[in-house]
Amino acid sequence: MSYDEKAVFRISSLKSASKISVLAIEGAVDMSNVTRLKEAFEGLFATGVYKIVLDLEKVTFIASAGLGCLLTARDVVLKHAGNMVFSGTNAKVREVFDLLGITNLLRFAPDLAHAQAQLEA
Repeated sequence: MSYDEKAVFRISSLKSASKISVLAIEGAVDMSNVTRLKEAFEGLFATGVYKIVLDLEKVTFIASAGLGCLLTARDVVLKHAGNMVFSGTNAKVREVFDLLGITNLLRFAPDLAHAQAQLEA
């Protein structure tokens, strides 16, 4: 997938006692589509969802605009006593978090099951 292809944002709910949703992102996240990512988060917040798994396994690239959106959403989640876990983050994307020094601010899980377990704990 090249960077000029459109990113795909999918939201689904996990079956659990807690209100947890998964936001799965595929492709490149950059200035051309970050508004759609922001709208996806706003849709979750509007329904009272503040426990979110971000499935980044199929993200090919993330620009600073995308990172800013993720950090802003994280702040909203924390203000509402929720949490956000990054699931399946590939090495390329994780390296961006590491280089920016924000890895220690975020929660990571190797897969959806582990992410759900972190949010239910």
